[in-house]
Amino acid sequence: MGELVNARTAAERLGVDVRTLYAYVSRGALRRVPGPDRRSSRYDSDELELLARRSRPRTLPRPAASIDLVIATRVSTVTDGVVRYRGTDVLDLVKAEASFEHVADLLWQAGQPGPDDWQYPGAGESPVPPVLGEIPVLHRFAIAIAAMTDPAAADPAAATTTPDWPSCGRRAIGCLIDASTSGSRNGASVARRLWQQWSPLPPTAARVRALDIALVLLAEHELALSTLSVRVAASARATPAGCLLAGLSTLSGNLHGGAARTVHDKLAAGEPLVTGFGHPVHRHGDPRVAPLLEAVYAIAADEDLALIETARREASRPLNVDFALGALTYAARMPAEAATAIFAVARVAGWIAHAAEEYGEPSLRFRGRAVRPARAGLRSPSGG
Repeated sequence: MGELVNARTAAERLGVDVRTLYAYVSRGALRRVPGPDRRSSRYDSDELELLARRSRPRTLPRPAASIDLVIATRVSTVTDGVVRYRGTDVLDLVKAEASFEHVADLLWQAGQPGPDDWQYPGAGESPVPPVLGEIPVLHRFAIAIAAMTDPAAADPAAATTTPDWPSCGRRAIGCLIDASTSGSRNGASVARRLWQQWSPLPPTAARVRALDIALVLLAEHELALSTLSVRVAASARATPAGCLLAGLSTLSGNLHGGAARTVHDKLAAGEPLVTGFGHPVHRHGDPRVAPLLEAVYAIAADEDLALIETARREASRPLNVDFALGALTYAARMPAEAATAIFAVARVAGWIAHAAEEYGEPSLRFRGRAVRPARAGLRSPSGG
């Protein structure tokens, strides 16, 4: 949470009058915090910046059909060059060497986890049949999540209770790791287990830490398309597994979860990048790139470093985190689809946090309004 300001200051920062400010509050686009006297209102400066950024004219053109939704959230704050999880800058978490497990618990507001909470959660719970081992990884993940034990699915009475979201998140992440490949399950952390599942290289401390940094940086990024899908499902009170399936379905699009895989393929083929640069929010550079590339450089072979640097210099715009993730999986000698798998495992942390938050909102609140599309290419009867 940022600085709390009064209504007049909040309206000035948004460039609106106070009445419009109150309208934002009534529509759920902005939250008010009671002032010291309990009668006046205060507004979070981080939320104001988020709302202002979404409302002000953009410096880059947007397609005519683009739709922006404004949803109040305390899970994360994303502005140009800044990403915060629950008010904590993600770069500070990386500097403090926070593990992915710690960051997930932070996003879930899980308090102090028990010693066994992250010990192979979900292992063996939702095995993927060997015959399906060759299908795309996100399809295997969907099968694993669909088979995950879900009390609400088995017991209608359980659907009326609030899920244990941290437990669901840990079990889901364990199921996804088990569904990744047929590699070893041994390992004391999510990052180590994933490394052993996907990379043929020994899991040294530096290599596992590089993967852990990737998981931390990818865990959450506000209302990306897959996260929005999760929130829509949660608004309908879908089960935790149902919410995650909504996220996985959207992540399967090549323009979302497949971008890092494309970077990996292009690096392997020595071809120019077609993705991995530019970002609709981080116009002046994605802050997640530098710490992840630094970790990649610490483990990459000399020939990999030269290739990555060449691709970096030739990029037409500032690099984004997809480039850094693709570089990591390439340097780790992982298959290209590992990039998609790592992205999905990491983003489960954010999805669970958003689903839990959405359960606290009025149900079924997402409703679009249809209009008749304009008919293009028609001339008036007069020909004028």
